Amino acid sequence: MATTKDGGFPLSWASATGLFVAIFVALVSTEIFTRLLGNSKLNIKMPDGVPPAVSKSFAALLPAMITLTIFGLIKVITVKLGIPDLHQALYDLLQAPIAKLANTLWSAIVIAIVNHFLWFFGLHGSNILEPLMQAVYLPAINENIAALKAGAEIPNIVTKSFFDGFVYLGGSGATIGLLIAILISGRKHKQYKDLSKLSVAPGLFNINEPVVFGLPIVLNPILFIPFILTPLVLTILSYLAIATGIVPKTVVLLPWTTPPIIGGVVATASWKGGVLAAINLVISIIIYIPFIKMAERAFLKKENEQLHADPIQRAK
Repeated sequence: MATTKDGGFPLSWASATGLFVAIFVALVSTEIFTRLLGNSKLNIKMPDGVPPAVSKSFAALLPAMITLTIFGLIKVITVKLGIPDLHQALYDLLQAPIAKLANTLWSAIVIAIVNHFLWFFGLHGSNILEPLMQAVYLPAINENIAALKAGAEIPNIVTKSFFDGFVYLGGSGATIGLLIAILISGRKHKQYKDLSKLSVAPGLFNINEPVVFGLPIVLNPILFIPFILTPLVLTILSYLAIATGIVPKTVVLLPWTTPPIIGGVVATASWKGGVLAAINLVISIIIYIPFIKMAERAFLKKENEQLHADPIQRAK
């Protein structure tokens, strides 16, 4: 990192734009340090009478020094190669092109598909993609905020607040729409009805693990279809609404726990954002209803078959 005129460290990379290098360095340095720490030849052993905390400090001394030396040498090499600021170099080479590519409809669609595809297998798609969201889409919303303050044109459509405010309504899969769909049409099955009632409160704050794992959606081929189709439709609709100027671009970093519809208003600082979020919610309900009926029929059919099965088979 280049220094300021007075020799201090600049704060320009202490924001979201510096996350790419920060994440990379954190992962690599931790890996190097832990591998060196596991090498007994590099551990400074203290006498048995030394307190364990002190012994551990000395054991980590050489691995820490070697790790710092490696990154110090990287700094020397980059300076000699005419790259005084590694943050700027990597930002120009990698993060800036990725950010431009990320501000497209196709990239938003890919994010929506990958996130929910991971959820289907029981993997937390949002957490897995969070480094990408932090490194690419968090700077995008920061650019929008800076442009708003400067009175300039808002540059980015796809931001972290875009997904949180218009796509992940009630959590991944827009599952608040699923819960409402169950309350509307899934009344024949007690498990569905009871689960939906218990899940509404956390769902209002975009916490949907009870639905994903309790219904379940994980490894459920019937509900997987609307679970991935709904955010896909909402992503396309929201992008087109913002791209055509019907709804303003997001200009506020939205906390992911902000309730649906309110999130749309806050993210865009406009009532139009709330209207778009409300329309998206209605669309999610409409998409989920026929699949809820299919899943309910399949569940009831299975229960009926088990009820009339041979006693020996039921005992198994």
